[in-house]
Amino acid sequence: MDITYIKEHRSLTLEFGRGQTYSNNNPTLYGHSTYGRSSVLAGQLRRVFLESWDTVDEARAELKAAKIRYTDLTKEHGSTYAPPCLSHLPDDTDY
Repeated sequence: MDITYIKEHRSLTLEFGRGQTYSNNNPTLYGHSTYGRSSVLAGQLRRVFLESWDTVDEARAELKAAKIRYTDLTKEHGSTYAPPCLSHLPDDTDY
C-alpha cells in the first residue's frame, strides 16, 4: 500500500469494488479529487482505485494501522460509483 499516494487524495472511501469495467465483492479503497487543469476533464470529479483487500476486516485493520482516514461504505453496501452520463447522445440511432 502506497501511503504517500493515498494521502494525496482529498477524500477516501472504502466500498465494495464497482466500476464500469469491473465489479467484485472485495473491499476497495477509492480516492476522490478533481481532474487537473491540463486534463480535458479539468474540474470534474475524479474517482481513483487505490487498493483492495480480500476481507473488510483486513482492509480496516491495515488502514487503521496506517492512520488513514476514510469513509466506510461497506456496512450499507454503498458506492460512489456513478455510471457515465449518456444524455448527450442523440435519441435516434439511424446511421
